[in-house]
Amino acid sequence: MSAGAAYVSDAGSRDTVEIHDVLADDPVVGAQRPLTCRWPVGGPPAGLVLFCHGLGSSGLEYAALSQHWAGHGYLVVHPTFRDSIDAVARDEPLQRFEPQADLSRWTTMPEVRARLHEILHSPDYWLSRLDLVRAVMAALPQILEATCGRQVGPLPAAIAGHSFGAYTAQLLAGAEIDMPDGRAHRFRDERFRAAVLLSAQGRDQQGLRDGSWDAIGCPMLNVTGTLDRGAKGGDWRWKSEPFELAPPGEKYLAVLEEADHFLGGFTDRGIQATVPSQQDAVKQMTLAFLDEHLRGSEAARIWLASIDNSIGDCRLLFRSK
Repeated sequence: MSAGAAYVSDAGSRDTVEIHDVLADDPVVGAQRPLTCRWPVGGPPAGLVLFCHGLGSSGLEYAALSQHWAGHGYLVVHPTFRDSIDAVARDEPLQRFEPQADLSRWTTMPEVRARLHEILHSPDYWLSRLDLVRAVMAALPQILEATCGRQVGPLPAAIAGHSFGAYTAQLLAGAEIDMPDGRAHRFRDERFRAAVLLSAQGRDQQGLRDGSWDAIGCPMLNVTGTLDRGAKGGDWRWKSEPFELAPPGEKYLAVLEEADHFLGGFTDRGIQATVPSQQDAVKQMTLAFLDEHLRGSEAARIWLASIDNSIGDCRLLFRSK
């Protein structure tokens, strides 16, 4: 296999279906917005990926990455959390938001940005995300009925997320945090076999500290970029701490050269810089990781082990342990 060779799933690619109104009437799962779901046609899905969006975003975003996973065999489920900018605008005092403002650009609005960052550091919002993920998993039979149909056996599942969503994914993978009550808490959900962290958090934020990752035993992929920054200014080294501080065993780290917080871009609406080579690298790495740990693909394992310092035209640091 040549250096930088593209990953081609041995499962092939399939057409997909997507719908945006799953469990619209569920008072918990659909409280902010119904689920967005994508899945392959022409056969049962190989697994489930539950994707957690970033601060201020929603389940309608991250479509290209989600479509890539679905087109290669996965049911991808996107809930919307109550830190979505639309939910915050609806629930907060109206003077924070200018009438007719384009809320997709909330990061350029100082007062709104300050409020969203308060939410990011509020334990109530951390826990509400966990509650919603649990509710989605409890409703999986109804989700399957509304999408790809009932399955013969349980679907192997992965938890994935970007930014605040990567924090949610870390907790469900087993990261331990200190809560304001002074006690340490873990929220591991054994229904998730693996975790994908896109621009995650390191120590000294949101209760994370030395020892937080000691008990993460499931496979984990930690992706960041050399221009990625945290809410408090932490650089890519800080964002690599989930990998660095977790115990060995099916852990991966990818640091994309010149990639910022959005790792090549997760939307095509012109609010993020778009770097196709970085987007492709993220798609390929994450799919190979899912294929290895949800499908048991030996070809995916070999490809991940072959990564050196590039995937296509995207240069990167790649490590495993």
